[in-house]
Parts: sequence; C-alpha cells; structure tokens
Amino acid sequence: MPRYWFVLVTLIAFLLTGCSGNNNTPAPAAPVFTSTPGTQATEGSPYSYQLATSATAVTFSLSNAPTGATLSGNSLSWTPTAQQSRTSNSFTVTATASGGASATQSWSVTPSGTIRISHIDTLWDENGSTNKAFDWTPINSYVAALVPQPDGSFRSLSGTAGANGTFEIPNVPAGHYWLKLGLGETYWTSSSIFDAGSDIFVSTVNPPNPTLSTTYINFSFTSLDPTAAPAMFQFDALETPLPAYRISTTPGSTTFSAGVSIGSNLDFSSIKNAFVRQYEPAAFGPMAGYVMGPSLMLSNLSLATGGPNTLSGALSPTVPASINLSVKGSAWASLSDHIAPTAPTALGGSFNLSVQSYISADGPNVSSSKPIDLLWTGGNGAGGNCPGGNLTSGRFSDLLISPTNPPLTTDVEAGAVQYSDPFPSAWRRTFRVCQTASVAVPMPGGSTQNFDLTNIQTTSLPTTTVKPLISPVQNPKINGDDLFTAATINGTAVTLSWDPPAIGAPYGYTVAIMSPTTSPGGTSPGGTLPVGTPPGTIVGTITTFPGGTPPGTITGTIGFFPLATLSAAKTSMTVPPDLLSSGKTYLFVITSLVDGKANMETSPHRSSLPTADAQLISAPITITN
Repeated sequence: MPRYWFVLVTLIAFLLTGCSGNNNTPAPAAPVFTSTPGTQATEGSPYSYQLATSATAVTFSLSNAPTGATLSGNSLSWTPTAQQSRTSNSFTVTATASGGASATQSWSVTPSGTIRISHIDTLWDENGSTNKAFDWTPINSYVAALVPQPDGSFRSLSGTAGANGTFEIPNVPAGHYWLKLGLGETYWTSSSIFDAGSDIFVSTVNPPNPTLSTTYINFSFTSLDPTAAPAMFQFDALETPLPAYRISTTPGSTTFSAGVSIGSNLDFSSIKNAFVRQYEPAAFGPMAGYVMGPSLMLSNLSLATGGPNTLSGALSPTVPASINLSVKGSAWASLSDHIAPTAPTALGGSFNLSVQSYISADGPNVSSSKPIDLLWTGGNGAGGNCPGGNLTSGRFSDLLISPTNPPLTTDVEAGAVQYSDPFPSAWRRTFRVCQTASVAVPMPGGSTQNFDLTNIQTTSLPTTTVKPLISPVQNPKINGDDLFTAATINGTAVTLSWDPPAIGAPYGYTVAIMSPTTSPGGTSPGGTLPVGTPPGTIVGTITTFPGGTPPGTITGTIGFFPLATLSAAKTSMTVPPDLLSSGKTYLFVITSLVDGKANMETSPHRSSLPTADAQLISAPITITN
C-alpha cells in the first residue's frame, strides 16, 4: 500500500509540471520614446511637442504639467503665462502599450519672459498722497536688460514704454541680469516684476516761471526764552521748496528782529503757512547741541513776491517732551577702520531727533521731506556733516554759531533730555545718528581729492541704548585682488566682490563708480545774498559756488564725479559693459544698506524705518587694453 501511493503522487506531480511548462509566454515589451521634447519656450507663444514611441499601439497621458498644458492624442500644447515664464515648469507624460506595459518621459521648460517695470511715484504733501506715473520718454532708449552670456559678455535687450508708468522688456531668459533704468541707475536682479517708484514729498508751492525776483522779509518776534549763550532763530515754510533761514539770537534777550532778502523764482503769495522757532543751547553728555524751545506756527499768510514783507508775533511757550538719551558712541569708534586705502581723518559725529511733517508714524519713508529737528548736535547745523540733514542743506544763512563736536567715539549717557514738541502726535518722530570721516585720494596728475565717507542710521524714537545698525563691507576685492591697493587692470572685464559687514544684515549694496571729469566752466549768475550767506551762494536757484568765488567766470576743474551706480543684493558683481574705458582711472564707493522694507531686486525705493548705510572707498584703479 505505501508503494502504490508513492508512485501515484509522483506521476501526478510529473504531469502537472509538464503541463505548466507548455504555457510560458513573454511579458509585453514597454514602449520606448523616440521623440525628444524641446526645452525652449517664450511667454505668450504656443509651445508644442509631438510624442512618438517605438510601439505602434500606445496611448499617452499627462501625469504632471503646468496649468494650461493639454494633451490630445500624441500632441502636447501649452502657452506659458507671465507667472510661468522665467521659472522652471515640469512635464511628465506616460506612454501605455496595448498590452499594459508603460514608460514615462520627464523634462522641464523654462520660458523666456517679459520684464515688467512699474514706475509710479507716490507724492506726499500736507493733504495726503497721490500717485503720479513716470514718463519714460526722455530715457526710453537707455532702459535695457543686460543678460550675461557664457563667454562673459552681456546681451542687451530693449523694450517699450506703456501707459501709466509701465515699461516692458520681452524675451528675457531666466536668471540674474542687469536692469538698466537710465543713464546711471542699474540693478542686478532676477525678478520679472520691478517697482521703480518712490515715496516723495512734494511742495505745494512751485515756481511758476524761471523769472527771478528779490523778496524781502522782516522778522519781529517776542516771547523768546532768555538764554545765557547765543541761541538760534529759524524760519521755514514746510510746504514749499524755500530753504530754511536761521540766525543767532542775542544772549539774554526775549525779542528777535532781523531781515532777509531772497532771490528766487518762487511765488511767495502762494505760501500760506510757515513755522518759526527758537533753538536753545544744550549739552548731551560730551556732545553739545540745541533743543527746540518756544515756537509759532504762522497761518493764512499774505506775502508779496518781489516786495517787502513783515512776519511778527509772540512765540508760544514750550510744549514739554523728553527722551532718555543713551548712545553707544564707543561702538562707532572702529567703524572707520579699513574703509579706505589710507587711514581716514574723523570729521565728527552727530545725532538729531526730528519730526517729519505730515507723515504718519507708520507710513513709508518719504524722500525730499523737510523734517523739523527737536534736538540736534553737530557742527554747522543739524546732522553735522552728514548729507540730508535738515539744516545742512539749502540754508539761507549760517553764522557758524553751531557747536562743533568731535567724532562720536565715546558713550553718551545724557539721561532725560527735555525739549519742546508742539506737533501733532500722528506725525512721525525719528532719531538719526551720523559719523563722518574724510580720506584724501590721489588724482591723476599728482593732486589729491578729499572724500567724506559716512555711517548714517535713522530709526523711530529709541527706547534703549542706540547702537550701530550697519558697518562697511569687509575685504573688498577687484578681480580677486585687494581693492584698497592702487592697480592697473588689463581689459574692461571687472568683477567686484566683498564679504558682508561685521555688523548688521544689509538688504543690498550700491557701488558708485567715480570717474575723473572736468567740471564745466561758465558764468555765475547775479543775485542778492541774504545776511550771513557765504560769498558765492546764489539763493533761490540753490546754485552754490566755492566760498569766496565772486560772480563772473568759473574755471572748470578736474575731479572724481559719479559715472554710474550699480545696486545688488549679492556680495559680488561683474561691471556691465561700456561703463569702463581703457586709459581711465576709477574709484569705487561701496555702500552697505539696511532698510525695513526695501528689496534691492524688486522694489529698492519703497522704504520704511529703520534705515542705515555705511561706506568705503577704493584706491584708484586704472584700466588699460
């Protein structure tokens, strides 16, 4: 019995094995793609691809594709949109044979696209803001996208201006390029959208015609605070381009009388509001300066252009305000190291607390506004030697009564500082610190030219100790060599590079290229100068000649002047073509920038607090063939 069952089982196993072997068939072969997709496309233009495989009976399906892509049979179609251009778009198609076997093909397409520039300025005045579209017509031919090529050259792509301040440059490939917006404004960016607009304070009173006239204003005010040392009286019209007038007052006196003649093309009858105030001497630890005292807003004025006018009244008492003033001056002490080929000479430091008229505390930073200083230090006016200070530019008279302060290198612990602040609480208050150093740079021909380098920052009112927000860049190089060493470079292919600042997180950098230029000669215009105005200053037209220059012929002189400004968010740049010429010598001023809102690659002029910048300057660099 056991033997019988053994034979039977073996036989059945043999039959089953033989039967199975007779039914083996090969698996269906997967299709093989014989077509190759294109990877080039252009915004707004149809892109198509005809799929083909080694198999004859296949069906195609689209398993991954950008929005808008369609597949009909073996034909893929797609028209890239603006949002899909200048960026990578992935495709995956699947080919399935009749037997069920399949294969996939994947690729990506980065279409060239249109750069869309919008230049709409927001104009601010005492009534709010309005928008004004920029007219590209005068600079239309200068606007271009400079696209880097594999051989190191650049391809220039032009565009056309549209309505409402728009400008479009088509067919720009993906990646970074130089966006040239005019004769000297160029940005290294990869963005397809660029906002070139700014927030600007505009005067409500504008010159009606270029005719000059001399207008006389007599001042007669009472209720000043008697001060032991000379104080300062200041007058300005905040809504106009009229510069501030200031002059010292007599110690111990409670009255002020003076007169000024103003040669200008302003229509003084349009000036309806003005502001006068007294600045009183004050000490802030080791720093000397002024604080605002009594003041008066003058309204409903009726001034005569080209005639005599009198402004008078009693100044209102101070409106008490205070700030706990603490400035870490020692933190600025080393920021002038390694900013020039030779050791710079520190000129001075300053700070000022200001109110920005008509601009809200949470509003944007507005250029060309006329802030009113509530307290300030520095030589020759608020802001010291820093550019853009309220009292350092466009002044009618300056009797040099301002305190001269040393560089801000020691700590200021002034405690609670009292001043007057009669302005609306909604207006913005800012605190500004500035440090200035000067360096002498050799000129072609053996002479030297002095350059003032600054470290400036502006914030909202501080509640803690004020410290530097930014320092200059580190280790600047040109074609890999030290930028602080004078050199001769063969060829105009120049790459600048640097390390980020030791202090701060910059949103970007600017490089100002300075070139030796002979300043134009000419004839200085005539005009009546206000009391105390240095000789050579033509008031109204704000044309300033060197102190002591008499009216007459002006001889041109050679000096380094700005040729172009390059802006980038990165720490290196290749200078675009046609900026540098063989046989010329250049200086490069690199500025690191901090801003609460600005984006160097998309909206470099849309600014908010805080802001800061720090500069350095190169040695002379000569270009040869």
